Amino acid sequence: MKQRNTIFAVALTLATLLLAACGSSSSSGGGSPSGNLTFWYTEGKTEEPAILKLVSDFNAAHPKIHVTAQYVDFNSAHDKFSTAAKAGSGAPDIIRTDIAWTSEFAKDGYLLDLTNKIDGGTSDFLPAPLAYNMYQNKLWGVPEVTDFLVLYYNKALVPTAPTTLDEMRTMAKSLTNAGKGQYGFATEGGSYFVTPWLFADGGGLVSDDGKTIFVNNAQSVSGFQRLLDFVKDGSVQPIDFKNGYTNADEGFKSGKVAMIFNGPWQAADLVSGSAFTGANAANFGVAAIPTGTAGDQPRSPTGGQNYSIYAGTASADAAVVFLNYLDSAQSQIAVATANGTLPTRTSAYADAGVTANKTIAAFKPLLTSAKSRPVNPNAGTIFTAFDADIQNALTGKDTAQGALDKVAADWKPLFNS
Repeated sequence: MKQRNTIFAVALTLATLLLAACGSSSSSGGGSPSGNLTFWYTEGKTEEPAILKLVSDFNAAHPKIHVTAQYVDFNSAHDKFSTAAKAGSGAPDIIRTDIAWTSEFAKDGYLLDLTNKIDGGTSDFLPAPLAYNMYQNKLWGVPEVTDFLVLYYNKALVPTAPTTLDEMRTMAKSLTNAGKGQYGFATEGGSYFVTPWLFADGGGLVSDDGKTIFVNNAQSVSGFQRLLDFVKDGSVQPIDFKNGYTNADEGFKSGKVAMIFNGPWQAADLVSGSAFTGANAANFGVAAIPTGTAGDQPRSPTGGQNYSIYAGTASADAAVVFLNYLDSAQSQIAVATANGTLPTRTSAYADAGVTANKTIAAFKPLLTSAKSRPVNPNAGTIFTAFDADIQNALTGKDTAQGALDKVAADWKPLFNS
């Protein structure tokens, strides 16, 4: 019996050593990570080639790791990942997420803790986009690209960009001729595009911990009232809440609208308009959103995308290697150069190819005007109620205070305030 047990123990030891020599899904002999990874990316068709090249180059340089890139439509990515992660089946190893999703997925236990797993640490990242990856003092993702709203203006109509909202209002009045369909300013009426007005007078949305709602405080109401005053002046293009985004952009592209708020993602389309092509090419202007009573403080809501790793990945070590490559300074430079997106690493802005991009060059000096939105698991849902509650105020059926009080009331259940 003793001899049989000894033989069994030796056999078990040999089997264990054999398995170790063969490796597993996340490591191989010598400690070098290995495994097959799935990466969900959400970039559109024009941005896709740069991402796929990164994946191809990584696979060529890392023969022990193979990454399969899979496109997932941005509008369905949140629910698709959440469903798969909850079920424990079908989730990717690495996912590109909107900034508002990261803390939500972290709270739900769907993401791998990346604290102390990022090569070189996180000091190279811009503070605003990095903030969206922190939850309960741990790191759950890394920022890929950032964006924020700016003032686009037509230099043929507005030779010098206004620096304050008061100046902007005066300009908008002088440029408006409703009878001819010409307006000084246009907005889609959505809450994301209203947010800078609240920030401009020192207001806010909600604290990161969700315990304090700022959206209806005196400063937020004051800022929102500024926009309502613009509307009352008649110098804002009539707002169509269904088609407002398209109407504002088309009005600006045609030269019927002098100024709008929008982000870097829209620049390529805007410059294609008749007001900015051919002999009019020099008329395209980009400036920081004008200041309110809070002065030159961050007032444009930060947007962007992050990269995260699924907590249930079978190849965590390999996934970390790929993540570090995917969001390295060199990878960000490659993507920015190809797609005109804004890097989140400070060092990337020193690259000649990045600074040569006209969109990036225009936006880089304005990075300090960007302000982080709430970093809270429920932050991704706040704009739904926000949109609906402010529409009556924008059409003159409610006051600034009344509308924002409704927003605050609808947010209380979300944040257990």
